[in-house]
Amino acid sequence: MTNSTSIGPPQAQPSARWLGSALIAISAAGFATLSIFGKFAFAAGLSLTGFLSLRFGGAALLLALGLLAFQRSKVFPGLRLTAILLCLGLFGYAVQASLYFLGLQRIPASLSALLLYAYPFFVALLNWRVNHRPPVRREWLAMGLATVGVALTVTGGGNSEAGQPIDRLGVLFTLCSAGWYAGYIVISDRHVHRAGALVSTTWVAFGAAISFLLIGLVTRTWAFVPTAGNAAIILGLILFSTILPISTFFAGMARVGPTTASLLSTLEPVFTILLASLLLQERLSPQQLLGGLLVLAGVVWISLPQRNPFAPPAP
Repeated sequence: MTNSTSIGPPQAQPSARWLGSALIAISAAGFATLSIFGKFAFAAGLSLTGFLSLRFGGAALLLALGLLAFQRSKVFPGLRLTAILLCLGLFGYAVQASLYFLGLQRIPASLSALLLYAYPFFVALLNWRVNHRPPVRREWLAMGLATVGVALTVTGGGNSEAGQPIDRLGVLFTLCSAGWYAGYIVISDRHVHRAGALVSTTWVAFGAAISFLLIGLVTRTWAFVPTAGNAAIILGLILFSTILPISTFFAGMARVGPTTASLLSTLEPVFTILLASLLLQERLSPQQLLGGLLVLAGVVWISLPQRNPFAPPAP
């Protein structure tokens, strides 16, 4: 997922809107692969600090090279702003990703993707606390709808394969990840537009890579065995879970605007459920599917006002 508050074109040609919608759908499908590759990484025995440092470091490198080669952008936005963006990666995105993948280790990928989409409601509450803008009636109702949805997904059965109940700690990690991501959005909104979305993403990813590398070295948990399978997982995380969805999201948003992009981005957990069913043989119970639909309905509802757009994260 990624976030943006820039305003798209007020009037777009139908062909441009169709293309933009298709690009956002591709972006949602790309972000949906994150949980799948994460499960593959854990199954292969890769360390959390190892594969996340390589994912963020590789993404930062490719983004920087792409900006220099194709857009001739100013990759270095100034010492102070670069330091802020690095800190957002070091202490913001890295913590969010850690919480998300710690949760992903304990609960199904499909459930994890649904719970992460609680983040817009945390954003609304933080907006109230930080910017003194209380939620309007529609936002309160949307948050209530999503709360019921989360309760249904958590209590609606366990891992059908293992016959185990849902791991409550995994749920807590994922919800904390959503809350932390909301804080990251509120804070980064003051700085990202100054450097541009892709430049900001490059430095934030680089900061997250440094964070995971340092933690891995200090705790002696950083490890990576360069086998063909492990390399394929890392390349998948870099290309399909990071570079592809980020680039197609911004390209699509430029054509349809942030509000439409945020609504279309709710396809992400839908794609995750489909991929998890096909590749991981995961199954959600009917009650969990109903809860997931309520969460997504709440996200759509709270995203409708133009003044409060939400767009998707890549943990």
